Amino acid sequence: MTDDETHHPRLVMLDEADGHIEGRAKYHKLLFNYADEEADETTLTFVREERGPYDPGLSQAMQRYIDLGLVDVEEDEEPHEVEQTEKGQRYMSGYERAKMRLDESFRETKERIRNTVQKHGDKSASEMVDEENVQDAKENPMRKELK
Repeated sequence: MTDDETHHPRLVMLDEADGHIEGRAKYHKLLFNYADEEADETTLTFVREERGPYDPGLSQAMQRYIDLGLVDVEEDEEPHEVEQTEKGQRYMSGYERAKMRLDESFRETKERIRNTVQKHGDKSASEMVDEENVQDAKENPMRKELK
């Protein structure tokens, strides 16, 4: 079992981005950059879509987070703003405190995600799509899992 299976990188990514990510495309690219540049092992999988690497598990995870009241997604505008709720902030605060005490490897996962957000968080989705690693991933056949 990899650390990502118990560390919820999708939720930690949103928290490290100060609870706000401008659009799902950017969210997908941040997760891809984390998996590509920072993670030694990850359970995140990506397939190639029109705009590059796409995490097929993100939509399902987002729906769970919305159902739990941890995340809101503003669907009325483009890009769809992804926001952590107050409940999500409280949850992450407690979750991180517990994980830091009980799971020594969580600190490393959190640091890797923080590095990704620091390096790519200020970029737009289209700027990330233009990066070399994303362009390389776009060369794979559509909907084929990226390695």
